[in-house]
Amino acid sequence: LDVAFFVVFVGQGPRTPEGNERAKELALTKFRAIHRMAVEMHQDKIGIAYRADHVNRIARKGRRVAAIGIENGYVIGRDLTLIRRYYALGARYMTLTHGGHNDIGDSATPRGDEPAAEHGGLSAFGRHVVDRMNRVGMMVDVSHVAKSTSLDAIRLSRAPVIASHSGVRAVNDHPRNMDDEQLLALKRSRG
Repeated sequence: LDVAFFVVFVGQGPRTPEGNERAKELALTKFRAIHRMAVEMHQDKIGIAYRADHVNRIARKGRRVAAIGIENGYVIGRDLTLIRRYYALGARYMTLTHGGHNDIGDSATPRGDEPAAEHGGLSAFGRHVVDRMNRVGMMVDVSHVAKSTSLDAIRLSRAPVIASHSGVRAVNDHPRNMDDEQLLALKRSRG
């Protein structure tokens, strides 16, 4: 195994200015930890890939390749500028939601106090998020999102969408897993 995605994950919290600020600070702490590991502690063993061609270059030198992904778009709160900032720090994909709805869209697994659907898929803000991710080159990840959110993201994205860690609903009937309609939409979009 030459490449591993190190994940910046922050669980869903309050969707308030204070909650969003806390999520951003937690995300930045995790980015710093990944960079510290690769740049300060183990630069002889690990390199961060910022572009696809970095993967082979780092691996040819006998080092492991670290790529960075974000789990839960909650870490941007309602600040689209954070997408570019996180991209500059190395994030190459972002999962739009996680456990619980956020300002981007509906989750496949709403928290106990949440309605089954809040936005009916991507929110109006979520559509801007997908557009901004496309513009900076960050992959849109539809793992953890509600079916409606995934279909919206696949339809709106100008770049192929990924489902980085989703299963197949026909094999295991779980809300996080993708049904045939979602899988075929993903395929048609070259995702």
